[in-house]
Amino acid sequence: MDKTLKRDLVIAALEHKGGKVPHQINYTVPYVKKAQAELGNVNLEEVFQNTMMLAKYKKTKTLSETTEIDIMGLKWNKDSADGGDVGMPMEPPIKSAELFGDKFDGYSVPAPDLDFARAQAKSLADDTQGMFRMFGITFALYERAWGLRGMEDLLMDFLCEPVFVKALLERITEHHLALLDAVLGYDFEAVYFADDWGSQRGLIMGADTWRKFIAPCFKRIVEKAKLKGKYVVLHSCGDNTDIIGDWIDMGVDCYQTVQPEIYDLDALKQNFGAHISFYGAISTQQFMPFATAAEVKGQCFKVMDILAKDGGYILSPTHNITPDIPLENALAVRDAANEYTYSVI
Repeated sequence: MDKTLKRDLVIAALEHKGGKVPHQINYTVPYVKKAQAELGNVNLEEVFQNTMMLAKYKKTKTLSETTEIDIMGLKWNKDSADGGDVGMPMEPPIKSAELFGDKFDGYSVPAPDLDFARAQAKSLADDTQGMFRMFGITFALYERAWGLRGMEDLLMDFLCEPVFVKALLERITEHHLALLDAVLGYDFEAVYFADDWGSQRGLIMGADTWRKFIAPCFKRIVEKAKLKGKYVVLHSCGDNTDIIGDWIDMGVDCYQTVQPEIYDLDALKQNFGAHISFYGAISTQQFMPFATAAEVKGQCFKVMDILAKDGGYILSPTHNITPDIPLENALAVRDAANEYTYSVI
């Protein structure tokens, strides 16, 4: 694939134009070790011929062999045996819904590290590979709040301590808006925002609660990015059917990760595909670890026939691939994209 075409392929998909389907194969750190054991000291970005580049506002400090603390003061347990590399939040610093000015039970949302943010944005601007470049804010609103408070406690707080929840989300949002003010002037294409709102059976907090607490904050972030001419790519796991229309109204351009265990892809495309692009839809949960390479390639063609019709699709596994997925299955995704062309009627 011609490197100079990568960015244009993704933009064409987001603009619902015809051409080749762009693809992206994201992977965990343990997967790099797996691939290099099989292929030698290779660059997986080059092997997979990826089209997208993500620079995250993510910075951690190691506390022990299995523990880190992130840029917002949240500790993470990194002792994972499942091939992932995200870890799990631990020891939530906000123990109660007590409010003391800008302090939440002794915890204050820190000011953004603008020097680090600018360095990440500059790394995107300096790219020479022709990639579609995204500045990433991950573990963003709801996830950040439950990480700091504890998931069960925050879900109870939605009902019992709404003033506390609104204040906490407001401070997190102000942090992100200041962050965006510092980076949106750099040359990159999109803001990538990650916040898991769905479970496999619907929204975790329900649509009404999402609209009351989370939507106003998310809307401000989307508006700021769009005013600077950036695309907005949203990652949110689970079944978000009830609020996809809200995202479209706000101006979200692309939805990742589109789990086929959850969605009827034909209905998803029919109901929303004219207004939002999709990114993902090749299952890492129930398909890629167990299928043959030929089956993966065939499934990619089937999904592209649905989601790439009239544009608006980036072929990708639903999540960062882990070592339980054979390398030949990942390569089958790349090969399927390279062999497929879609048209717009």
